[in-house]
Amino acid sequence: MTAPNPPVHSADSGRASSELYRLLCDAMVAADTAAIDALLTEDCVLTHMTGYPQPKVEWLSDIRDGTLTYHSSEILSAEPDEIDGFPVVRGRARTRATVWGTRGTWNLQIVGYVVPDYAARSELNPTGWRFNRMDAGIF
Repeated sequence: MTAPNPPVHSADSGRASSELYRLLCDAMVAADTAAIDALLTEDCVLTHMTGYPQPKVEWLSDIRDGTLTYHSSEILSAEPDEIDGFPVVRGRARTRATVWGTRGTWNLQIVGYVVPDYAARSELNPTGWRFNRMDAGIF
C-alpha cells in the first residue's frame, strides 16, 4: 500500500507552480517535448490566444514537426494565484515564436491550472505538480 499524498498547502502549490512554469518555458524553447510531456497531465489542453483548445498530444506534435517553434522566452513573472479555490500560476513572458507560419514576439500570459502529482516526480519534473489546463493570452 502506498502512502497518501501529503496535504496540499498554498505555499507548496505556489512554489511548485512557479517552478513548473519556468520549466515549461525552458522546454518550449528547447523543443523538448519529453520534458513538456512530463509537466502536463494526460488530458491537459492548451487554449491558445485565438481561442483554439489544443489537446496535449496535438500541441506536442506541432512542436515536434516545427508547426510551432518557440525561439525565446524572457520570463517577466510567475505568480501563484487561485481561481475558485484552484491553484494556478500566472506566468508572463516576452515570447518570440513562429506559430502556424506567423513569426512574431508576443507578451504572452499563460494561466496554468496545477494539480499535485507526486508519483510523476522525475528529473524532468521534480516539482510533484503538473499542469492540467493552460489558457494563453496576451497582456
